[in-house]
Amino acid sequence: MAFEVNLQTVSVPASADLSTKQFLFGTINASGQVAVTGAGLASDGVIALGPSAQGRPCGLASFPGQIARVMLGASVANGALLEVDANGKAITQSAGKIVGKALSAGASGDIIPALLILMR
Repeated sequence: MAFEVNLQTVSVPASADLSTKQFLFGTINASGQVAVTGAGLASDGVIALGPSAQGRPCGLASFPGQIARVMLGASVANGALLEVDANGKAITQSAGKIVGKALSAGASGDIIPALLILMR
């Protein structure tokens, strides 16, 4: 099974308390802060380290081609292309922007490795 290796992140201020949002997809909003990505939208990366208050540094894994751990919002198959659900979790891509590729199968709530694609 693939796993996270030397994960590179950028530090961006958080839009809110993101301490329970680790492994969810995040987007840098118009205020230049990380917020959880909405359903089917393009993502700027995966929240690798969420701070407990707005304005604090948030570690965002935002480099396409690297492997990051993501939380699933539904069952996915190994090799499935992924998009974001309404809660920032990864689901099998149907109509939304492609954000990654599952490197393991899993069920809702599981944390799996994914190859970041981050389609615009």
